[in-house]
Amino acid sequence: MDVKSKFLEKSCANLSSLFSNYFDWNDIDLSFSRIDILNKEISIISNNYEWLLMYWDDDLDKIISERLSSGIQYWANYSNSYKNTLAKSNKNDLKVDFCTKYGGVYEIISINSKKKLSIKDMIAIYRCRPIVSDYAHSTWKKDDSVILPQRENIVLPIESIGNQELQEVEPLDIHQYMRFGNIRFTRKEIITIRLLLSHCKVKEISYIQGCSEACEHKRILRIKEKLNCPHASSSSLFNALKENGITLACLETLVSYP
Repeated sequence: MDVKSKFLEKSCANLSSLFSNYFDWNDIDLSFSRIDILNKEISIISNNYEWLLMYWDDDLDKIISERLSSGIQYWANYSNSYKNTLAKSNKNDLKVDFCTKYGGVYEIISINSKKKLSIKDMIAIYRCRPIVSDYAHSTWKKDDSVILPQRENIVLPIESIGNQELQEVEPLDIHQYMRFGNIRFTRKEIITIRLLLSHCKVKEISYIQGCSEACEHKRILRIKEKLNCPHASSSSLFNALKENGITLACLETLVSYP
């Protein structure tokens, strides 16, 4: 799909200029998307206009549902269509999505980099999300021609309020795993451990994981139970992780974990 637009091109250039003090555009690209499932609309912006053209030329919007999962998602885990498009970019060593759901709307801040990024680097970028979001929304209001059609038929799951908390706790059998001795952690548990070892607060972790704080506390409790220390303090949890060979350095390999 051809999405060439003078307004979109100018908006991307403005974002690149305004946020040049926050990001090194020589090393990374950043994109922000809003997918309105109810109104079947997609709004986009990036520091790299050419990247957006490439994404839409390859019709990746037709399989955008792959990206609509709250939390952190690595492009290495998407289908080959995504991997093939990313390979065309010179910043393709890492690409990660941070997806947040608001009712029938998903917002994704996505970064790709020439080099591996530590979890601290990614958190620093993620913390800029609110100001990037505000700029994007104010830009989209100026010209509705930049709003693109949602071409994939996506149906939102029916969720009852009573089951919302249950649905936030992910089924353990749909995630990939990492094993340390006899202890097996899900991908989401590993991400939580990485963030805890990076001294993130539970509130920050829940934002990144795309869940409530209550759900995140349950995940942390599950981690403690697997380590046989359900009542451990933060410092005791860190010691338990270290005793089992689970350190931040070894978990950095999760970026390329298939």
